[in-house]
Amino acid sequence: MDPLRIIVRVVFAYVLVLAFTRISGHRTMRQNDVPSFVIAVVIGDLFDDVIWAEVPVSQFAVAVATLFLMHLRVTGQLFHSGRRDWRRAA
Repeated sequence: MDPLRIIVRVVFAYVLVLAFTRISGHRTMRQNDVPSFVIAVVIGDLFDDVIWAEVPVSQFAVAVATLFLMHLRVTGQLFHSGRRDWRRAA
């Protein structure tokens, strides 16, 4: 794959993940909770797949969107469960 194509894929992936992170309101490094850590690891692995064209960009976008929606749901349920230390629960 040519370098220009890799650059375009990296920029697209970065912008997409940054946008979803801003929309979700989560800051992975600042929140130090288990669900945010898992999301960071999984998305980090997805970056590798999209950069080297192992998956199409459209599949990457759907996977990232699905992960963020699941993350919002899980953290929302943990928050509303009444657990005192909901940010550390998994």
